[in-house]
Amino acid sequence: MELRTICGSRRSGTSLVELLVVIVIFLVGILAVIQIFPRGFQIIANTRSTTMMVNLVRTEMDRISGRTDQLPEQILPVIYLWSGSDVVISPDPNRGPDDIGPFTNRIDENGNILDAGGNNLGRWSYLSGANNFRRIIGEGGPVPAPRRVGSRIGGLTLLQFAPVVFNPSYQSLFQVYGNDMNKRFGDPPPFVRRDFEYYVVNDDDPSAEIWIAANPAKVRKYRLAMTAWVSNGGATQRREVLTTISVPAGAGYVNFPLSAYAGLQGGETFHGAEWDSIRLARRFDPVVGFTADPYEYQLLDETLGLILFNPTGYNAQEQRNGRRIPLVAKVDYDVYDWRIIREEFRISDSYPTEQRLKLSNLMTTNRVGPDGKFWPGLNVFVSDELGGTENRDFIVLDMETGGIVSKASLRIDYSIGLVTFVDADNNPANGVQIGVIFPGDVAPSTVTANGRAVRCLYSAVGEWAVQVTKAAASYRSVLGTPGVAEFYAGGAGQYYLGSPLAVGESLTRIYFPRMDLGKKVTIGKIWYDVAGGGEPRQLLNQDFVITNSPADPAVGLPYIDIRTQAADAVSINYARYGYGVRGIRGASVSVRALWNPTSFTLTNDEAVNLENFERWGRAWRRVQTDTFLTKEDSL
Repeated sequence: MELRTICGSRRSGTSLVELLVVIVIFLVGILAVIQIFPRGFQIIANTRSTTMMVNLVRTEMDRISGRTDQLPEQILPVIYLWSGSDVVISPDPNRGPDDIGPFTNRIDENGNILDAGGNNLGRWSYLSGANNFRRIIGEGGPVPAPRRVGSRIGGLTLLQFAPVVFNPSYQSLFQVYGNDMNKRFGDPPPFVRRDFEYYVVNDDDPSAEIWIAANPAKVRKYRLAMTAWVSNGGATQRREVLTTISVPAGAGYVNFPLSAYAGLQGGETFHGAEWDSIRLARRFDPVVGFTADPYEYQLLDETLGLILFNPTGYNAQEQRNGRRIPLVAKVDYDVYDWRIIREEFRISDSYPTEQRLKLSNLMTTNRVGPDGKFWPGLNVFVSDELGGTENRDFIVLDMETGGIVSKASLRIDYSIGLVTFVDADNNPANGVQIGVIFPGDVAPSTVTANGRAVRCLYSAVGEWAVQVTKAAASYRSVLGTPGVAEFYAGGAGQYYLGSPLAVGESLTRIYFPRMDLGKKVTIGKIWYDVAGGGEPRQLLNQDFVITNSPADPAVGLPYIDIRTQAADAVSINYARYGYGVRGIRGASVSVRALWNPTSFTLTNDEAVNLENFERWGRAWRRVQTDTFLTKEDSL
């Protein structure tokens, strides 16, 4: 018998070292892949936010385009200055549209902007970003048709960009006024022939006066706008004046020295006013009950911008420049906060009645803001259901009546931006019944929500803002640095008293203030010379965009160059008719959305706070669109 020995065969295996090497390789690969995802997620998030900004801009532009009859004359940047006892908010034509930082070098630990003297000008959120352009001039149109508003009847106006800044101590911040009156030069007649005319005497002299007709029965107030020239210690400067003149009851004309309305402070001297800048319009009177005077209104809500006009004003007409025109109602005001998003829609007929907002992740009261401080809400106080007022973080305004939708009628999902209107009787057959607190009422009234137009007011995490700017309705010529609604045509000093704006200025350029950079204008007529002499030529009704490229170091202001439309031009011609440029009108409306998802820290060091804030400000994202749009487009 054969004996065989069977030996076990050798089998290959994996050592511990080899396993560790493989694990390391896998980890390196996985980490590399993982690092891709945050960037990808960030790109997706930024793309989504950019899409949301585009949607916000388009929606706002559509809203404005549908109401061109209510377009303001212009929207101005402002500057906050300490006057010695309080803060004065003044137009700032030297601020460019991209200058969204605060005018300061100090921010305290609470986020307040301080001037060089340590005076508190207000919180950073209201003095920077989109809120640098906030003054609305001349929004409105003909007095609206009367309607029932709760227990009242009148022409209801909802200001387009409310909530608004309202302070009874500053009448210039909120003014309601009518058509511009006719201006005449020289002494008035001994008796009043036309109460819609006023007279200006010695406008460019320290003794300048304005004469206004008195009403025999009542005191009348007038809105005066002008560009005044003042000096202090030999330095002369222009000042944009917007104030009120009160004319006592009586007969004949009453004279008022313009120097009394130039806002002179200690040591300042008044030198006169620009003739073309002087505008006078009768102000509407705020009243409790309407009379037969069409120049009356009731301020239903000073913050939400709800104005009810006397129903007699709807059919009222006035004589101006030899023709009859409808009575108009214009409003000057400051936007309270562009970070409050205004979103309008009609409540759906479907059930459940829901509306998805343009933004999600909405701000809620006492949520931490970008500066680490608790967000206080919209700071807009509205009626509650207990007869008082409350500061909400989300408001729904009924645009038909100006009423506030009660909180009991709303269910809000702040995370996804979903608004649900709650049916009070749970009966879809009769529509969605909601409560609305009409202006002046305490308790809500029940109305059918379906089909009603509403405006939602809210804010979203990330400092979202939707801002509107507009070129001036018309511009006037000046000999010097242009201010609000002004232009300077190169070389104008050749034919007028005064001197050119700067040595080396272009003779084919028309200069504008920095605030108008990027705006579009239409110029009615330009006379210009060509090389070799000969008859001057003209451009009629041409459109231009105000630019700063290529840079103009001689003047340092944005401009238009007529050579973009007339390549053969060598200079603007003033000799033929005494003017070279006439009829410049603003033709552009811009809508911009801003978003900043980052944050910054406030400390006890005011200089460090400013550095942190400026670093945070570099993270602003913006989307903007512009369009040619004027008030006349709706006529």
